[in-house]
Amino acid sequence: MAALLQFTLTHKLPSTPEGELRPALAALAARSRRTAERIVAGPRWKLRVVLLVLAFSLFRAFPNYNFLREAENQGTWRDAAIKVQDPTADMARRFPAASHEAKLTFRITVPLLARTLHLGQVGMLALFALCGVFTLYLTLDLSYGITHSRVAAAAVCLAVACVWPGVLAFHQLLGGFYDAVALCLVLAAMWASAPLAAVALFVAAWTDERTLLAGPLVVVYAALRREPARLIAIVAGGAGYAATRFWFANAYSLHTAFDGVGLAIFLKEFNMVPLGIWTGLGGCWLIVAAGMWVLVARRRFAAALAFGLALCAVIGAALVVEDVTRSMAYTLPAVFVGLIALMESEPPVAIERLAAASALICVLVPTYFTQSGNATWLLPSVFQAIRLALYPRLG
Repeated sequence: MAALLQFTLTHKLPSTPEGELRPALAALAARSRRTAERIVAGPRWKLRVVLLVLAFSLFRAFPNYNFLREAENQGTWRDAAIKVQDPTADMARRFPAASHEAKLTFRITVPLLARTLHLGQVGMLALFALCGVFTLYLTLDLSYGITHSRVAAAAVCLAVACVWPGVLAFHQLLGGFYDAVALCLVLAAMWASAPLAAVALFVAAWTDERTLLAGPLVVVYAALRREPARLIAIVAGGAGYAATRFWFANAYSLHTAFDGVGLAIFLKEFNMVPLGIWTGLGGCWLIVAAGMWVLVARRRFAAALAFGLALCAVIGAALVVEDVTRSMAYTLPAVFVGLIALMESEPPVAIERLAAASALICVLVPTYFTQSGNATWLLPSVFQAIRLALYPRLG
């Protein structure tokens, strides 16, 4: 036995050839790197990246515009139009408390814009699409401002464009769903100067109160970037919303509907929890997890705890409602918090590789939307074109 152990420890295995797969993967990675560097070269690289990413995103997951013809969809637009006609309407009294329409009472930013600009259904869909494009631009610019790497920023932008937060502006075709505007304003609160950040978060909360869940993530972002003015602005924006909502509710005797939210929903849809969480950020969770790891490894426990609690607040709130993925979209600021944490210790090449890995995962894994215990695959443009062509004949 002793002789066998000595032989095992001292015997050298014969060298094996490199194989066929490793050189091929190395060549593919090098070619991808050169392509990325050509795309981000030049003075107008941000516009080029946003347009290319947008085109690829829509090719990969194209909206189902047939849905606009269905009676259920048209009914949601008629119901949402009530707030356009009368921004002070109490929707909780007009609709069942558990319905989406009952929760539109305090979501008045888009109705006010539609009323002022005389926007109909097409106009509001165009507004959402514009906010979607701007969301991708803000993602790119924020990432570049943190990493100072064009390649890493482009990779993060591509990753976000292939998950729900990056495509919701083009896929939310129901009336009364304003996440495209709200999420864009949340990123604007991270991007703009401090006074404008307060305004952005204030308006975002009046667009959809779920943005307040993202507020703590923005606070952690400002703290890690050592921007006390932005931190104060975010807190002021949230406090301003709370005060004006209290006044608005009392002045017009408005009610808040909380039905359809709670532990019962969580238990009912418990089988969808892992997929629901995944659909929020997809491969971008890799950046978030790596950022958290760096904070813990560097013994920045207070920052790690704040980041973890802020993230858990959004995830927890998303899991007690039926439209899990829709609420999970507000975890998007966590990607930028993760990038800031990584920049404190990791070399640029490591961050670029991590961003590229996240983008590759987002590109390869299909984009899903979870709601009411079901998962919907966002179809690529080829399949969606077939559906658009055949549905009127077969439906």
